[in-house]
Amino acid sequence: MSAALAWGGVLLAGALWGGGALVAQFLIDGGIAPQSLSLARFALGLPLLWWLYWRAPAQPDARWADLSGRERFQIVATGAAMALNVSCWFAGIAHLGAALPTVISICCAPVIVALVSVLRGYERFGVRLLAGLLLALAGVLLLVMPAEGWGPLAQGHVAGLAWSFGSAFCYALVVLGNARMPVRVPAVTASAWGMTVAALCMFAIAWPGGITWPANAAQWLGVGYTGAVTTSVAYLAFAWGARRLSPTAAVVGTLIEPLVAAVLAAMLLAQPMSPRQWAGAVLLAGAMVLLVRRQGTTGAA
Repeated sequence: MSAALAWGGVLLAGALWGGGALVAQFLIDGGIAPQSLSLARFALGLPLLWWLYWRAPAQPDARWADLSGRERFQIVATGAAMALNVSCWFAGIAHLGAALPTVISICCAPVIVALVSVLRGYERFGVRLLAGLLLALAGVLLLVMPAEGWGPLAQGHVAGLAWSFGSAFCYALVVLGNARMPVRVPAVTASAWGMTVAALCMFAIAWPGGITWPANAAQWLGVGYTGAVTTSVAYLAFAWGARRLSPTAAVVGTLIEPLVAAVLAAMLLAQPMSPRQWAGAVLLAGAMVLLVRRQGTTGAA
């Protein structure tokens, strides 16, 4: 039951992020700069997290003053990785366009997490882990691959690739930071402090270029939704579930994000999924089944 609930939290986070992608696209098309939108996501998500933090029952030895220096560093580093993941992704898009950096960030993070987890002894390498990882990567590639192919790389592609791999590395750090968070630190505490750091980092990134603000009620509603739902609720659900699963299972679980985005685009924007995308969805589902069964036999990390 504990593993099932943990998977539910991680899958809920991925589903919310996938749905939020459509909202983010609407806002960016409406003139809001991506960096400003990222700042708004973290900043507007903070009030809900801090409200939940202050309403939660007091946890002995879990206050900020009671944490060790290493535990504080882990929370701060995880929050900074949230912001750097988004910033590196946007920098990669500026050089290469949206498709290739997104694939690199989404698909390389599970490989990084799996390698670090095995090398650090967080989980054991085995056939199920390898098969689940390969199925998940193949499924995501089929889901996000454009029908016309990737096309030629733009000028500056070396820098773009470096930023894209940097985004994948930072995403892996977010996963590992949440998965290995001390048990005595509640998920809402770690999320509140971590997202505060992320908001401060995004402010430092967005401020020099100027912050763009929503122009109408629809945009304000969309920005509020991305802050409260796709950021606060999603990150809290992910933080809660990730610490009860192995790091690799947690990061693969969030790969449901492009599947949800594709399905919602087909339903709401009349962009039907191609047979190739449905094949990717089947492969991704197979990876989930393999990793769920593996988690049930090995126990949560």
